Amino acid sequence: MSSNGWIALGWMVVIGLPVAVLVAVILWPERIPKERSVEAIRQRVEAEGNPPPGP
Repeated sequence: MSSNGWIALGWMVVIGLPVAVLVAVILWPERIPKERSVEAIRQRVEAEGNPPPGP
């Protein structure tokens, strides 16, 4: 590989790697916290609908 080939490869790494990381960070799906999951919300709603028994 000639000197120009190594330079071109170096620039591709210097520019391409940060761009790839940026795209991955933007497009990667977020994890939903457990307290915001469908099951956790359902449990809270059911708990609100069934008040504890009185004295």
